[in-house]
Amino acid sequence: MEAARQLGLPVSVHSGGARNGALVASGLLGPDVQIVHATGATREQLEAFRQAGASLSLTPITEQRVGYGLTHLSDYEAVGLIGLGIDGPALAGTADLFANMRLLALTESGAQRSETAVEPRRILELATLEAARSLGLEDEIGSITPGKRADLILLDLDALNLARPGDTDPAALVVYSATPANVDTVIVDGIVRKRDGRLLDLDVPGLLDEVRGSLDALLERAGGLPEVPDGA
Repeated sequence: MEAARQLGLPVSVHSGGARNGALVASGLLGPDVQIVHATGATREQLEAFRQAGASLSLTPITEQRVGYGLTHLSDYEAVGLIGLGIDGPALAGTADLFANMRLLALTESGAQRSETAVEPRRILELATLEAARSLGLEDEIGSITPGKRADLILLDLDALNLARPGDTDPAALVVYSATPANVDTVIVDGIVRKRDGRLLDLDVPGLLDEVRGSLDALLERAGGLPEVPDGA
């Protein structure tokens, strides 16, 4: 923590259950700390996070995958600084932020027994501007604003799952209907990285070879995969 703060770097820590209390007691919380998950945090712990100026990153797919419980947005709103994330593809299955938006919205609607418990635009903000704010990067990314980095994602509205009448809320379309397959163009800091649904300047077969080699090396050092019990 001392080294990170000397270098002016943000800190991201994964926490849940009893670790939330340990994190509060550590005295290390501050505006430069992002807490991922925070599942099971009490009201007092969430208030301590807020008072310290720390932010949260909710990752509903991972939190359900590992049995941490259901991610109810309303449980965390009091913290103030909340972003929506993925955690990691190893647990989330894939880096699909659309799926995380949809799950967060549906879980809240189900918990509140109300279809309109949370506005789709709120969910979209959590995945964009609020996520940037939770990282302290809201002056650089997170919204289409003059002076910020030109980070843009364009969706193909001619896809069947995105067909809509003219007055449909576009935020609802993104949250409830869109998938990564609908991403037509990606621009990062003004550089086009994907066009017409195809990645540019990327050797996908070569990258896959590197990934498989890395995974094989990790498994070898770990002693291989666990054996699957008979009948499983």
